[in-house]
Amino acid sequence: MRYYNQTNYPHVPYPTLTDLPELGRSDTTVRDAGCGLCASCMVVENMTGREFPLIDCLELSINVNANHSPGTDLTVLGPYIAERFDLDLVITDDPELLRAHLKKGYMAVACSAGDRPEEDYIGVFSHGGHFIAVVGIEEDGEHITVLDPSLMPDKYQEDGRRDKVIVNGNVLHTTMKVLAEDCRYREIKYYADGDFKKWLEQEEPDANKDRYFLFSPKASESR
Repeated sequence: MRYYNQTNYPHVPYPTLTDLPELGRSDTTVRDAGCGLCASCMVVENMTGREFPLIDCLELSINVNANHSPGTDLTVLGPYIAERFDLDLVITDDPELLRAHLKKGYMAVACSAGDRPEEDYIGVFSHGGHFIAVVGIEEDGEHITVLDPSLMPDKYQEDGRRDKVIVNGNVLHTTMKVLAEDCRYREIKYYADGDFKKWLEQEEPDANKDRYFLFSPKASESR
């Protein structure tokens, strides 16, 4: 299975936060902010069998201004990826749509919301916002396979994560229940003060509620 880890690319520049010139950074790299790029490449390559090099995804993101956010805005980038690879794209906040999508053999990018200190909840896939690739589901419709672009040794041995994820090389095994809880929308008021919160506050109220990006072959091609 094709796998990209953003931590392998500290040498590849990826400027972000271009929406806010006073906060925009030119020194960020794929290691810092490339989870959305990596997750998108993994979904495309593993689902279609076609190559989508990380640098191609990065250049596309910059060209369409999907790097205007603290990382990658997949509501902007996703449609361009779908167009390039002749895919359909559904963007949703409904985990049941994701479940049905996976059961058809398709793949998706999911956005983890991270820690929720107001609920004493520790983020499973990240302590902050993070994109992951969801690449399979078992026959029971509950157990899923995930590729985490920031996987590091012992990441899933932390309190709050242990027993929720099984690590097998670069592949993670978890459940829809765990994923849905980890991707649940978090109100902006609960975020810690900082660049990310400032960016969220300038966005449309519903702009960040969609958590799942469902890619599939175009209907005419999947028959």
